[in-house]
Amino acid sequence: METFELMHGAGLEQIIFFREDSVDLKAVVAIHNTLLGPAIGGIRVMDYPDQESMLKDATELAREMTLRTGLSDCDFGGGSAILCGNSRKGEAYFRAFGRFINRLAGQFYAIMEVGTDSKDLKHIKRETNYVLALPEAFGGIADPTSITAQGLLHGIRATAKIVFGQSSLENVTCLVQGAGRIGSNIVELLVQAKAKLLVSDKNYDRIKNIQDRYPEVSMVRPEEVVDTKCDLIVPCALGNLVNSQTVERLKCRAIAGGASNIIPDMETGELLHKHNILYTPHFLIDSGEVIQADYELKKRSRTLLQSAIGEIYGRTLELLESARENREPPVKTALRLATERFANIGSIGRRISI
Repeated sequence: METFELMHGAGLEQIIFFREDSVDLKAVVAIHNTLLGPAIGGIRVMDYPDQESMLKDATELAREMTLRTGLSDCDFGGGSAILCGNSRKGEAYFRAFGRFINRLAGQFYAIMEVGTDSKDLKHIKRETNYVLALPEAFGGIADPTSITAQGLLHGIRATAKIVFGQSSLENVTCLVQGAGRIGSNIVELLVQAKAKLLVSDKNYDRIKNIQDRYPEVSMVRPEEVVDTKCDLIVPCALGNLVNSQTVERLKCRAIAGGASNIIPDMETGELLHKHNILYTPHFLIDSGEVIQADYELKKRSRTLLQSAIGEIYGRTLELLESARENREPPVKTALRLATERFANIGSIGRRISI
């Protein structure tokens, strides 16, 4: 009964477990909501100590994806896939998971997440067509990492417009936390936007590569991110960077990034609001990969996709202005707007929570 209680509390429609002992694969797919269309979710591969930890991640990511699709004008529902293990197990490991996805017969579409890359999804696609947002070389219409970073930049610019009165990022001090797949791309775009850039990552090689390319970029130790003075923090790494214990230590005016779970709960969003720190919901501005998936499924062109990514700026600006007018945290506004969209289609607003 504990699993059913979890599903009820989180508003999940389904939880599906899968194992393939020959490749040491243990997987769970969580489907949160399918009112707008089939569930879509990233494939996260990590080592988990127990099933409870896997389910927690799967539930939170699926719920976030529902909000992401609800705010991004996509015809998808929210889902997620969690694979417990080492992502470097190769072709057999991911083809086994591809066969599992195929059995779901279109209830779930997969995209990249932490621990997977385009080569992994290429292996999955050998077993199923329910894989989207791939690079052009693998049958997609664009590089999903680049597309997501472009959308994130639009969201950051909209945030700057609200906080600083201008969308230009020139001389705005941005601290990028995490220089992985998305972080390294947003660093490049922020350099081009002439922002003053600080970068932090636990991986020294990533920092070294960035500083070799952009000597003007300064490094910040991971443990110093929260206490570093800057205009805007751009979280692009795992973990709750901001929580009830760290809010008072922050020395920034805004937070806008592409990491999942930047804040752990609505209460933290309220706390940031009380401290006059603008938090732009990540599930609004990091939706580029999902939008690409939607456009691939509908067989729309790359030109139309680029136009849709550009709309993230206006969508973010509208949400932040609404939050300001209503004197509420933007994360609360985002929840309200997503719920309104679902309510217009069917009465499921009670299922949505973060």
